Amino acid sequence: MLKKFKKWIKKAITKEPFDPSRFNDPLANSIDWVPLKRGGSNFHTHRLIEVDLHRLEFRPTTGAKLFSGLFMTVGVGFPILFLTIGADSPDMESAWAVLAILLFGALFAGVGGWIYYSMAKPRVFDKYSSMYWKGHKKPDFIYRPEDEKKAAMLSTVHAIQLIREYVKSDKSSYYSYELNLVLKDGRRLNVIDHGNKIEILDDARKLGEFLGIPVWTGFESD
Repeated sequence: MLKKFKKWIKKAITKEPFDPSRFNDPLANSIDWVPLKRGGSNFHTHRLIEVDLHRLEFRPTTGAKLFSGLFMTVGVGFPILFLTIGADSPDMESAWAVLAILLFGALFAGVGGWIYYSMAKPRVFDKYSSMYWKGHKKPDFIYRPEDEKKAAMLSTVHAIQLIREYVKSDKSSYYSYELNLVLKDGRRLNVIDHGNKIEILDDARKLGEFLGIPVWTGFESD
């Protein structure tokens, strides 16, 4: 066991750094290969859905919905349960105690709602309009400054970039995988970021085939 561990350490130390020149594309050498969106999640948050032959969308997974729903359930259920069970408690005679419980519940429900709203934003690749956008509504004007980070014409998308990030906190550590669009002018747009390597590789492949562009993977895919 110790020999295997030493062998793994040696392999990790001697491993060659990532070289984007392997993609044989000058643009791959000029763009950044660091995460565009720091952090991420340790579970599968989005799945690529084929709406029809001309439209693909990234939508939240069941796990993502349950995750946000847990916060909302606690936020709504805890105050109801606590006030019902503790209705006869002397502490409940204080308006401040009741207010504190309600605020606690509202905080959890609000966090859950914000998480769901953020995750539920469709990431749409639409050949009918020749556009990509992130949001519940298609932008009317693609070149407005506020649209630059969430939309692009499909004709300007040059490649799909996959990046792995090691996320470490006090309680856990994990890898999160980021899928970005690389535009012809060198800009990058973040699409999704989650912890399922196999799923993001498969979705990137499908998206690359749909758009007719290459997938640049910045980590070992096997």
